[in-house]
Amino acid sequence: MSKLFRGKTCVYCAGEGVSSTGDHVFAREFFPVERRGELPKVAACAPCNNAKSKLEHYLTTVLPFGGRLDVSSQILNEMVPRRLAKNAKLHKELAANQGSLLIHRGGMVERAMTVPIEANQLQGLFRFIVRGLIAHHWATIIPASYAVGAGLLTEAGEQIVAPMLQKNGRARANGSVGGGIFEYAGVQAVDDPSLTVWCFKIYGGVTLGGDPGASLEATPRVWAISSREPLPEIFGNDDDPNVA
Repeated sequence: MSKLFRGKTCVYCAGEGVSSTGDHVFAREFFPVERRGELPKVAACAPCNNAKSKLEHYLTTVLPFGGRLDVSSQILNEMVPRRLAKNAKLHKELAANQGSLLIHRGGMVERAMTVPIEANQLQGLFRFIVRGLIAHHWATIIPASYAVGAGLLTEAGEQIVAPMLQKNGRARANGSVGGGIFEYAGVQAVDDPSLTVWCFKIYGGVTLGGDPGASLEATPRVWAISSREPLPEIFGNDDDPNVA
């Protein structure tokens, strides 16, 4: 491993001098081999790297089912079957719990096939990703005492959070990784560089939704906020959503 990432502050837990590896903020397994160039990489300690990897192993298998890019079919046909073959339990769960959901797409309501996704794993991965992007773009390590919330918002929630992303800030970040497999925008507060707001789209706009009774609130956006205190009123413990 390059000395560049050894003995540094871990960007995920803010432990000083504990990093032992360089971690790709967006795991290479999300991308076909030909789209893995120039992925952002940051210093990480072994425990954080291992915890993040467990989330990635699950989500690199599930999220491609909702992909809307041309490359999504390649990933589903060539990469996902190998992962499912190594995880019989997950394969069985996805097969047994397929459903359908009414969603808005292109100004129209349509019915889409869905597979379940564990909300806590989605939220957990994006908490890591946000800390990594803040370090990558702005050389800022979020203090361990700060909170990072991530997940889906209702339409009303987006009306509250989206304007925060448009406010003037100390710095802004916009990225499209792997030809649009991950797209993101973030803004850093003027008075505190550790206060940030982010919005993500995955695989061209994977649609994520929860209770079928509220299916028209399905969204292609994952939001995240780093703050001094947790924000349970924004990111609560919602039921597991679906990927459509």
